[in-house]
Amino acid sequence: MKKLILAATILLLAPLLQAAELAGVFVKDQVAAENGQTLVLNGMGLREKLWIDVYVGSLYLVNKSDNVTEILSAPHAMRIQMDFVYKKVAKKKLLKAWREGFEKNQSKEMLGKLQGRIDQFYGYFDQDIVAKDQYLLDYIPGKGTTVTKNDTVLGLIPGEDFKNALMEIWLGNFPADKKLKLGMLGLK
Repeated sequence: MKKLILAATILLLAPLLQAAELAGVFVKDQVAAENGQTLVLNGMGLREKLWIDVYVGSLYLVNKSDNVTEILSAPHAMRIQMDFVYKKVAKKKLLKAWREGFEKNQSKEMLGKLQGRIDQFYGYFDQDIVAKDQYLLDYIPGKGTTVTKNDTVLGLIPGEDFKNALMEIWLGNFPADKKLKLGMLGLK
Protein backbone atom coordinates (compact mmCIF):
# COMPACT_ATOMS: atom_id res chain seq x y z
CA MET A 1 0.00 0.00 0.00
CA LYS A 2 2.84 2.40 0.85
CA LYS A 3 4.37 1.80 -2.58
CA LEU A 4 1.05 2.59 -4.24
CA ILE A 5 0.70 5.87 -2.31
CA LEU A 6 4.31 6.81 -3.12
CA ALA A 7 3.77 6.07 -6.82
CA ALA A 8 0.55 8.11 -6.90
CA THR A 9 2.27 11.02 -5.14
CA ILE A 10 5.15 10.97 -7.62
CA LEU A 11 2.70 10.96 -10.54
CA LEU A 12 0.78 13.90 -9.09
CA LEU A 13 3.92 15.91 -8.38
CA ALA A 14 5.71 15.06 -11.65
CA PRO A 15 4.33 18.09 -13.55
CA LEU A 16 5.53 20.40 -10.76
CA LEU A 17 8.95 18.75 -10.68
CA GLN A 18 9.32 19.32 -14.42
CA ALA A 19 8.42 22.99 -14.26
CA ALA A 20 10.90 25.85 -14.10
CA GLU A 21 10.41 28.72 -11.65
CA LEU A 22 11.51 32.34 -11.60
CA ALA A 23 10.18 35.21 -9.46
CA GLY A 24 7.34 33.01 -8.24
CA VAL A 25 6.24 32.10 -11.79
CA PHE A 26 6.22 28.42 -12.70
CA VAL A 27 6.39 27.52 -16.40
CA LYS A 28 6.14 24.16 -18.11
CA ASP A 29 9.20 22.44 -19.53
CA GLN A 30 7.27 21.80 -22.73
CA VAL A 31 4.05 22.88 -24.41
CA ALA A 32 2.13 21.77 -27.49
CA ALA A 33 1.95 24.20 -30.38
CA GLU A 34 -1.29 24.61 -32.30
CA ASN A 35 0.21 22.67 -35.23
CA GLY A 36 1.00 19.70 -32.98
CA GLN A 37 4.72 20.34 -32.59
CA THR A 38 6.14 19.93 -29.10
CA LEU A 39 7.96 23.06 -27.93
CA VAL A 40 10.57 22.83 -25.19
CA LEU A 41 11.52 25.58 -22.77
CA ASN A 42 14.64 27.13 -24.26
CA GLY A 43 15.10 29.54 -21.39
CA MET A 44 13.47 32.16 -19.22
CA GLY A 45 14.44 35.49 -17.75
CA LEU A 46 13.14 38.41 -15.79
CA ARG A 47 12.26 41.74 -17.42
CA GLU A 48 13.34 44.44 -15.06
CA LYS A 49 12.91 48.18 -15.29
CA LEU A 50 14.74 50.32 -12.74
CA TRP A 51 15.16 47.33 -10.38
CA ILE A 52 11.47 46.52 -10.58
CA ASP A 53 10.44 43.01 -11.68
CA VAL A 54 7.94 43.48 -14.51
CA TYR A 55 7.42 40.05 -16.10
CA VAL A 56 8.98 36.65 -16.62
CA GLY A 57 9.67 35.99 -20.28
CA SER A 58 9.95 32.39 -21.48
CA LEU A 59 11.02 31.20 -24.92
CA TYR A 60 9.79 27.87 -26.28
CA LEU A 61 11.31 26.28 -29.39
CA VAL A 62 11.16 22.92 -31.18
CA ASN A 63 14.89 22.48 -30.51
CA LYS A 64 16.90 24.33 -27.88
CA SER A 65 19.29 26.92 -29.28
CA ASP A 66 21.31 29.91 -28.15
CA ASN A 67 21.90 31.09 -31.73
CA VAL A 68 19.56 33.99 -32.58
CA THR A 69 20.05 33.65 -36.35
CA GLU A 70 19.19 29.96 -36.14
CA ILE A 71 16.13 30.66 -33.98
CA LEU A 72 14.75 33.35 -36.30
CA SER A 73 15.30 31.30 -39.45
CA ALA A 74 13.97 27.98 -38.12
CA PRO A 75 10.85 26.88 -40.01
CA HIS A 76 9.16 25.76 -36.81
CA ALA A 77 6.58 26.88 -34.33
CA MET A 78 7.78 28.96 -31.37
CA ARG A 79 6.33 30.76 -28.38
CA ILE A 80 7.16 33.68 -26.16
CA GLN A 81 5.28 33.58 -22.87
CA MET A 82 5.05 36.67 -20.71
CA ASP A 83 3.89 36.24 -17.11
CA PHE A 84 3.47 39.63 -15.46
CA VAL A 85 4.55 39.95 -11.82
CA TYR A 86 4.38 43.71 -11.27
CA LYS A 87 1.13 44.96 -9.69
CA LYS A 88 0.19 47.17 -12.63
CA VAL A 89 1.84 48.11 -15.92
CA ALA A 90 0.20 51.12 -17.53
CA LYS A 91 -0.92 50.63 -21.12
CA LYS A 92 0.90 53.82 -22.12
CA LYS A 93 4.24 52.56 -20.73
CA LEU A 94 3.84 49.15 -22.31
CA LEU A 95 3.08 50.61 -25.74
CA LYS A 96 6.10 52.89 -25.41
CA ALA A 97 8.28 49.85 -24.66
CA TRP A 98 6.87 47.96 -27.67
CA ARG A 99 7.56 50.95 -29.95
CA GLU A 100 11.13 51.27 -28.69
CA GLY A 101 11.70 47.55 -29.21
CA PHE A 102 10.49 47.61 -32.80
CA GLU A 103 12.27 50.88 -33.67
CA LYS A 104 15.64 49.90 -32.17
CA ASN A 105 15.78 46.59 -34.01
CA GLN A 106 14.24 47.40 -37.41
CA SER A 107 15.16 49.68 -40.28
CA LYS A 108 12.77 52.49 -41.25
CA GLU A 109 12.00 50.57 -44.43
CA MET A 110 11.06 47.41 -42.53
CA LEU A 111 9.01 49.40 -40.02
CA GLY A 112 7.09 50.94 -42.93
CA LYS A 113 6.41 47.51 -44.37
CA LEU A 114 5.23 46.15 -41.03
CA GLN A 115 3.40 49.23 -39.67
CA GLY A 116 -0.14 47.99 -40.24
CA ARG A 117 0.58 44.70 -38.48
CA ILE A 118 2.50 46.47 -35.69
CA ASP A 119 -0.54 48.72 -35.14
CA GLN A 120 -2.73 45.62 -35.01
CA PHE A 121 -0.37 44.19 -32.36
CA TYR A 122 -0.55 47.41 -30.30
CA GLY A 123 -4.34 47.10 -30.37
CA TYR A 124 -4.11 43.92 -28.29
CA PHE A 125 -2.68 45.94 -25.42
CA ASP A 126 -5.59 48.33 -24.97
CA GLN A 127 -5.68 48.31 -21.18
CA ASP A 128 -3.34 48.24 -18.21
CA ILE A 129 -1.77 44.91 -17.37
CA VAL A 130 -1.85 43.57 -13.82
CA ALA A 131 0.11 40.92 -11.94
CA LYS A 132 -0.75 37.37 -13.01
CA ASP A 133 -1.78 38.44 -16.53
CA GLN A 134 -0.24 36.10 -19.07
CA TYR A 135 0.39 36.76 -22.75
CA LEU A 136 1.31 34.05 -25.25
CA LEU A 137 2.83 35.01 -28.58
CA ASP A 138 2.60 31.82 -30.66
CA TYR A 139 4.10 31.61 -34.14
CA ILE A 140 2.94 28.89 -36.54
CA PRO A 141 4.73 28.77 -39.93
CA GLY A 142 2.44 29.61 -42.82
CA LYS A 143 -0.17 31.01 -40.45
CA GLY A 144 1.33 33.79 -38.34
CA THR A 145 1.56 34.93 -34.74
CA THR A 146 -1.41 34.40 -32.45
CA VAL A 147 -1.66 36.73 -29.46
CA THR A 148 -3.42 35.25 -26.43
CA LYS A 149 -4.16 36.94 -23.10
CA ASN A 150 -5.17 34.80 -20.12
CA ASP A 151 -6.37 31.93 -22.37
CA THR A 152 -8.38 34.27 -24.63
CA VAL A 153 -7.19 34.54 -28.23
CA LEU A 154 -7.01 38.21 -29.18
CA GLY A 155 -6.03 37.79 -32.81
CA LEU A 156 -3.63 36.59 -35.48
CA ILE A 157 -0.95 38.63 -37.22
CA PRO A 158 0.35 37.08 -40.45
CA GLY A 159 3.90 36.90 -41.68
CA GLU A 160 7.28 35.49 -40.79
CA ASP A 161 8.69 39.00 -41.16
CA PHE A 162 6.41 40.22 -38.36
CA LYS A 163 7.37 37.24 -36.18
CA ASN A 164 11.05 38.03 -36.64
CA ALA A 165 10.57 41.73 -35.84
CA LEU A 166 8.60 40.78 -32.73
CA MET A 167 11.18 38.20 -31.58
CA GLU A 168 13.98 40.72 -32.07
CA ILE A 169 12.45 42.88 -29.31
CA TRP A 170 13.84 40.24 -26.93
CA LEU A 171 16.55 38.56 -29.00
CA GLY A 172 17.79 41.27 -31.37
CA ASN A 173 20.94 43.39 -31.27
CA PHE A 174 19.16 45.92 -29.04
CA PRO A 175 17.03 43.78 -26.72
CA ALA A 176 14.57 45.22 -24.23
CA ASP A 177 16.68 43.72 -21.43
CA LYS A 178 20.10 42.07 -21.94
CA LYS A 179 19.73 39.75 -18.94
CA LEU A 180 16.29 38.69 -20.15
CA LYS A 181 17.77 37.90 -23.58
CA LEU A 182 20.48 35.74 -22.02
CA GLY A 183 17.89 33.96 -19.90
CA MET A 184 15.61 33.26 -22.86
CA LEU A 185 18.59 31.92 -24.81
CA GLY A 186 19.36 29.58 -21.92
CA LEU A 187 22.69 31.31 -21.27
CA LYS A 188 21.91 32.53 -17.76
